[in-house]
Amino acid sequence: MTPDASDSELLMLRAAELYYHQNLTHAQIAEQLSTSRWTVGRLLERAREVGIVRITIQHPLARPHHLEVALCDTYGLREAIVVPRQTDAEATADAVCSAAADQLAALRPRPTSVGLSWGRTTSRVAGKLPQGWNRGVTVVQTNGGLAVGGVDLIGRSLREMAERGPGQARLLPAPTIVGSAELGRTLRQDPAVARTLQSAAAARVIVFSPGSATSTSVLVDSGYLTGEDVTRLTRQGVVGDVLSHFVDADGTIVDADLDARTISMPLESLRECPASIAVSTGTDKVEVTRAALTARLCRTLITDAELAAALLGVPAP
Repeated sequence: MTPDASDSELLMLRAAELYYHQNLTHAQIAEQLSTSRWTVGRLLERAREVGIVRITIQHPLARPHHLEVALCDTYGLREAIVVPRQTDAEATADAVCSAAADQLAALRPRPTSVGLSWGRTTSRVAGKLPQGWNRGVTVVQTNGGLAVGGVDLIGRSLREMAERGPGQARLLPAPTIVGSAELGRTLRQDPAVARTLQSAAAARVIVFSPGSATSTSVLVDSGYLTGEDVTRLTRQGVVGDVLSHFVDADGTIVDADLDARTISMPLESLRECPASIAVSTGTDKVEVTRAALTARLCRTLITDAELAAALLGVPAP
């Protein structure tokens, strides 16, 4: 506020001081300022709009609203949900997955089908859903995933989400990555596989978690890729995977041969989904999450404050 502030600014300031510092009612302020209660309400609203009054919520569980607004503005999202940093990375991931489960359970109208990409994060989201969250729902697998080694996350993700509906799971009877492009084409033409991929692509809600291109990738743990494969992919410019499609910083598929051997719904179908929800947590997911946002592959992002700040290039709160 400068010394030559306008009369309207001074009036806003005075109304704000009386309301927030002296706890006067609108009627009492109107009497002091010789105006109407309606005008007082408008003055207080305008004071917030121009920044004379800034309201902050100070609580460890309070969401950083400024990051949510900035993410929507920067990446054209319909909605962003940013969870505050917790005591450690594990607790933060747990809070993000709880927020995702709350978001999914609160969707109205309730979706009759939900496309789901399997993995550690979506498995945790499924485990956070309340019993009876969506009776009769069909949960459809978006990308292949018959485990060939390591832990089987398919049952955890797909079946648990469906069982908690309660509803039914529609599994994709195919591996994530097969040995040749020809076999990939053959499998995608198989009636059971084709119908499941079509159902996933037609789902009005799709939940996925972008995967980082590291040796800890779930595709490495599941036996589809080796650490050497991941190193080769990163040299090609891969930043991670979305629905098992390996993409660069722009969200463009990098290795055409590998993608021809990948059994998954097309990224274009994900882009066209009216309610695609990306759940991402951890600073190792910055590049692949940014790629998914840049390529407009999600409409809602649910993430943590540290990752959100990194996506925006601002200090973490």
